[in-house]
Amino acid sequence: MSTDERRLLAQAEAALPVVLRDLYADRLRGGNLVEEDGRRFFALSDTAGKRLELRLDTAPLPEGSLSRTFTNTTYDRYVVQLSDRLPPEQLGQVLSREVGELLAVRDRAAVNGTAPRENLLAAGATLPAHPRLSEEDLGRVGEFNYLATRMNDASVGAPERREAHDRFSALIDDSGLRPASPAHDTAAHSVEQYAANVRLDIARPHLREPARDAMAELAVPIERLRAEDARALGEARARAQDTQVSALGANPSFPMPGLRADGTPVPREELGQAAAAVAEQRTALSGRTLDELRAEQATLPEGRHPQRQIMIGGGAALAGRDPDVLLVDARGRWHVDPIEAIVQSADQVRHLRQSGMGDPYQFADPQQRVPLPALQLWEDTAAARGPLVDGHAGLGIGAEGRLIAEITPADGSSPVKVEVQGSPLVATGIPPEIIPGANRQVPTVPEATGVLAEHLTAAGTPEALRARDQLLSLPAGEGRAAASLDALADPRVADALRSAGDPRVAGAAETLRATAAWERAVAAAPGRVLMGDEVGDGDYNPRAANDWVIAGVGGAAIANAEIILQANPDAKVSMVGKDAPFVLKNDAQYTALRSAHDAEYGGDGRLVTYSDRRLGEVATVTAPDGKVRVAALDDQGRSLGIEGDAYVACLGRVSRLPHALDSVESWARESGGQVRGELLFDKDRQYLGYRLEFEAAGQKQTVDVTGAASRMLPGNVFSRDDMARLTALDPKTAPPESGNVSAGFMATALQGSHLARHRAAEGGPGGPSTTPASPNPTPTGPAPTGTAPTGTAPTGPASAGPTPTGPTSAGSTTAGSTTAGSTTAAPATAAPSTPGSGNPIASAARRQSARGSATPSGPVSGSAPGPATPGLPPRIARPPQPGGGGGAPGR
Repeated sequence: MSTDERRLLAQAEAALPVVLRDLYADRLRGGNLVEEDGRRFFALSDTAGKRLELRLDTAPLPEGSLSRTFTNTTYDRYVVQLSDRLPPEQLGQVLSREVGELLAVRDRAAVNGTAPRENLLAAGATLPAHPRLSEEDLGRVGEFNYLATRMNDASVGAPERREAHDRFSALIDDSGLRPASPAHDTAAHSVEQYAANVRLDIARPHLREPARDAMAELAVPIERLRAEDARALGEARARAQDTQVSALGANPSFPMPGLRADGTPVPREELGQAAAAVAEQRTALSGRTLDELRAEQATLPEGRHPQRQIMIGGGAALAGRDPDVLLVDARGRWHVDPIEAIVQSADQVRHLRQSGMGDPYQFADPQQRVPLPALQLWEDTAAARGPLVDGHAGLGIGAEGRLIAEITPADGSSPVKVEVQGSPLVATGIPPEIIPGANRQVPTVPEATGVLAEHLTAAGTPEALRARDQLLSLPAGEGRAAASLDALADPRVADALRSAGDPRVAGAAETLRATAAWERAVAAAPGRVLMGDEVGDGDYNPRAANDWVIAGVGGAAIANAEIILQANPDAKVSMVGKDAPFVLKNDAQYTALRSAHDAEYGGDGRLVTYSDRRLGEVATVTAPDGKVRVAALDDQGRSLGIEGDAYVACLGRVSRLPHALDSVESWARESGGQVRGELLFDKDRQYLGYRLEFEAAGQKQTVDVTGAASRMLPGNVFSRDDMARLTALDPKTAPPESGNVSAGFMATALQGSHLARHRAAEGGPGGPSTTPASPNPTPTGPAPTGTAPTGTAPTGPASAGPTPTGPTSAGSTTAGSTTAGSTTAAPATAAPSTPGSGNPIASAARRQSARGSATPSGPVSGSAPGPATPGLPPRIARPPQPGGGGGAPGR
């Protein structure tokens, strides 16, 4: 944290108690700063004495966002992030807003209320179909109350009071509480005045008396303001016009996923049916895309292939899906996971709405986990916005140095190839899990043999060189680790390696031994020694055993425990490992599962957790009845006394490049070339992923990696400084109190929408390069009054399309959710914004998935294409889009 950030945070920590005292003393008590387990937060209590925690932090936020709040109503923990560029003089206003917003979220969760689909206090004439204040609106009420208090505070100077006065007036504009059209434009002015009256009538009961008085004076057309106030407002409007902020997402022609064909939201009771229907549409589109690619291939000369821009992988990164780019995605992860819901509640992922990927409140209550069919619906809808192939793809170098994508369709049909245009985007998700006992610095057999071969070459003895040649000649795959150990068995070879003095050599030997032990256990207990991803992909038999050991106590371990316990009512699970990370204790799954099944938490005893154990490789033992059982060993190879009939490894993941890039990486390294990487940020310093440059034999190829895959940097490409920078950024991206992780669904969707917006601004995927950025900056109410003017429909249905952010007035505060939260005028024919076990599509998706090693109608996903460029490859036509548009404007 920079000096400026520390200073801003200290000022915020001093300002918050004043805000609480002046505005929220009737709601919150206490406010002492507490230091606990490395965290610094305010310990508060509500009027019933229930404790809540509020931590302040700074973060690089998108343009136009001065703050955002992560809410965890399950555990009453909240994090307010302040933009590291926030002017200190706006701290009071910003904190007033964020406290008001988090209290509104908390109040709604307490009564299990529904979240409004749109903000009411937003510029424009259009009102929601059912006008009521959103949490963001109630946060804005807090701003009004703060500014009105400051306007009348005799203890501050006249300039400060005047500044608060002008900010209050500008905020009225942003909130749609006065007409923006001039009085001589009678029709528009009267409609906007009616909408302003409706909003003010609903907001007024929440305003304190000074704010109501200020509204009476200032919430009038500019023509009726005093000359000084009119001049200040005119200047604020001019500044706002110059600093308009684009909303997240970059393709306004697509509505947020989750709508019926008529544009209305899918009700919860129709979720399964809707997800299945969209899945069928996606499968059909994949078939048509393959037909078109093959038809085009038939017209090309030998050695040439259709040319396409391409995205490999999807998931939550589909929030940034460009509809003109060929998508190749295996429909893995959430399409095949047997779990019923993600581990976060709707409140915990409420910022997902800003990404345009989906509205968690549409299908889940505030403290309820978001069901997997919702994610499947969202992902399939976004995927089907353009040409796609369900399947896998690998990149390689073809004739004349062309970058080729070989696509293996999930339908079992023959592979197809395309020549890749521009820099492909790879979003294949988290990398594979690590073998128990493997060394984390040298975690795989290929890396281990590479390290050993290097040192054997340096040793130069005949025995060392012979062993090196044996290592390098061994075929890849199962059995290579054991064969490698045999090749190194000569004591003279072992002595040569011991003398190397490189700790990686010992680590490589550890990995070979651990992998050989794993393969022996898999062979001895088939179907009962599994990687966590096999359980997470549903590629296992829950009835293969009743006594399960899970190696690990992290997120994957607890998720797999839930899967096994639900699938096999007779199962008992023992989890063993170090202590669970703090973030896990904040999600909506962990404590609930342990409370149900862990006797330590009052559960039924089917789940037992062994903490503070360091795990090593796996072993097998023979029970008295002759059955092979699997035992957990510590990192010294000693038995921990914990064994079962089945064993699942969930000990973390290997930081490596995505598998789709294996061939390109091998081409570069084996040709004596280089693989370089750089972290990518947009102009707002939002992390977009990383860029790889493969260079060999005078040729160069670049690939961009985003999504969960971009959160774990391969150590053979990136420096320790890069890794440290990303590690420091992760808790800013997803504060642990929120129950989220930086590689999780919400963070990935937001990253995808940032990437889409950036690429659109830069001219599409083929436009100018994304460049690294500096990590540090330079400094429900009463009935409305009035009648709707004749011939207007001010309370008509709201648009089913996106709701771009209105301009940020000088002196006004835009919270994180406000960037995606203003309501714009919409056609009268637009859809109204009304809210809306078993997995009918998982089996179909699983057949296609290889087992792996705030307004809710806010901005939508997908990036607008860049300007037409001569010579671009032909594009596959996109299908018509139900519920809102079939392409970007002007296409």
